[in-house]
Amino acid sequence: MISPDLLKRMCDARHRLQFELEPPASVAHLAQEAGLSTSHFITQFSALFGETPLQCRTRARLDRAREMLLATDEPATQIGLALGFDNPGSFSRLFSRRFGVPPRAYRRTAKLIVAPAGCIALMNQAHAGDLNFGEVKSGHVGQDGGLTPH
Repeated sequence: MISPDLLKRMCDARHRLQFELEPPASVAHLAQEAGLSTSHFITQFSALFGETPLQCRTRARLDRAREMLLATDEPATQIGLALGFDNPGSFSRLFSRRFGVPPRAYRRTAKLIVAPAGCIALMNQAHAGDLNFGEVKSGHVGQDGGLTPH
């Protein structure tokens, strides 16, 4: 069983992995802040959150890239570089693995769809595989873009 104090430290570390891009904190540094060895930190993190710290950071960066592709006209390569992906080919492969299409195709597909507010969020969920239309019989799209059952 994990103590409330350690749980808070692990959640703080996860938050930093998800939102601090520059300079990114090393896993060893986060482990030290949590009061754990690096290997124990990775084990505890994986048990708590279902992914390693590196997977968490990569997922968060890819999610941010997806948002930037929809919100800006910045080239996909520049977005990848800005988010810490040093190799454009690697960025494209990771993005494709997560969302099913390369960054440029994702942007092109999204811009073809003229959608009311909230539908872009649903499209993002569908691309990410986070949306199961069979689970919700009816609902409405809220201001945050989420689907709320009636």
